[in-house]
Amino acid sequence: MIGIETKISIFKNYLLLRNGSYGDVMKDEIYSYFFEIEEEDISSNYHFLQHLNSSEEIENKVDFLVSKMIMHEHEDGIRNIIESYVEVE
Repeated sequence: MIGIETKISIFKNYLLLRNGSYGDVMKDEIYSYFFEIEEEDISSNYHFLQHLNSSEEIENKVDFLVSKMIMHEHEDGIRNIIESYVEVE
């Protein structure tokens, strides 16, 4: 089992990985939400990573979130979409 710091590193690095698609814009939004916006208890932002046990699961979660953001960005704010889907397993 990998530790939370390693999971955060995998999460961050995957968000920075580019493939030349519109999904890169959504990854930037997720990156800003988790790594650039200062919150009182930033560690609470990563609680969803505790349920993910491999780099593949973390990457799949990011891809899932990106797809939901693209599908629903016209219906709601990006921040609300992130908060809505980050807990969905």
